[in-house]
Amino acid sequence: MRIAFLTMGKDIGGAKQDVITLSQQIANKGHDVYVISAPGVMDKELADTNVHFIPAEFYTRSPWGLFKASRILLKIVRKEKIELVNPQGFFTAAIAWMMRFSFTPSFIPIVTTIHMFSSLDFYKYAWMLNIFSKEIITESNCERVRLEGGGTKRDRITVINNSVDMKKFSVDNTLPVLRIEYNIPEEVQVFGIIARLSPEKRHADYIEAARLVHNQNPNTHFFIVGDGPTKTEMEHLAKDIDFITFTGMRRDIPNVLRSLNCFVLCSEVESLPLSIREAMSMRLPVVVTDVGGNREIVAEGVTGYLVPAKTPEKLAEAMLKIVKDKDKGEVMGKEAWAFCKDRFDAVDWALYTENKFQLVLDKK
Repeated sequence: MRIAFLTMGKDIGGAKQDVITLSQQIANKGHDVYVISAPGVMDKELADTNVHFIPAEFYTRSPWGLFKASRILLKIVRKEKIELVNPQGFFTAAIAWMMRFSFTPSFIPIVTTIHMFSSLDFYKYAWMLNIFSKEIITESNCERVRLEGGGTKRDRITVINNSVDMKKFSVDNTLPVLRIEYNIPEEVQVFGIIARLSPEKRHADYIEAARLVHNQNPNTHFFIVGDGPTKTEMEHLAKDIDFITFTGMRRDIPNVLRSLNCFVLCSEVESLPLSIREAMSMRLPVVVTDVGGNREIVAEGVTGYLVPAKTPEKLAEAMLKIVKDKDKGEVMGKEAWAFCKDRFDAVDWALYTENKFQLVLDKK
């Protein structure tokens, strides 16, 4: 098969990290795989791999802008003889669909992957995916329910859990770089949140929970890893707190996770976060909000704790359970790793996705 993954924007989040992993896994199976995306990050990540990177910047979401983007995509599809396009998201699906208005001689099957819409309000347009795409892949049952609620046909949706690169995210191949860089002793229990600093991630709840935990146990430290539009606001909120450290954007996430005793994510909306899977692969217990697909991957009291969104006091209570019983936290981390190994194998993920692509091509 000759497959093209299509993404928008220069940012690098969980969805694009998934594309980086999946594209290489499918290429390893002997297929010709292309990633079409804005240059800057993904091209570097895919350098020296068996995946072909093609730079193309699709920023505008206006009808005319989408049409122009479809013309660019069509040229690439024709030149590389692409057989199937896998857009990552709603607007890239629209771009791929618009190729049919450019007098293309043959219909290129479109299989769209939906990670999560940018706003819950936007799901009212999910019915349009029935027009844009032959099939829809999503990563969690919660996302399937959201899409169906917006009118996407049930028989068009396939749930395929995304994986994590467990060779990369392994305690055997990493160093606790944050402890080394910030001179944090081994006896200090370290928490961390790794997420884009944006309103839906609710970093203010994490900061408040950190205050509450530290008041009860001063032998704790808290990292905030990432960048984004609320960074300045959050830094101001924590400006007089010496037990909270902002690291900014980091590329060495496995080493960052190796520095922690517990991973925290307190978003008010999620799908199936890659960051949780990465933390669990690093044998960490997790404390996360009970939203989206988090309940599908976190077993309460076994691999971590689930707390209601927008409740920093409940977040602190769960974090204190880790602080007060470090041994149990380590046992939970081992259970988390075992769950990842069983559920999120990258080879299986590639196989299921490859089979879906082949079925679509066979029906062409």
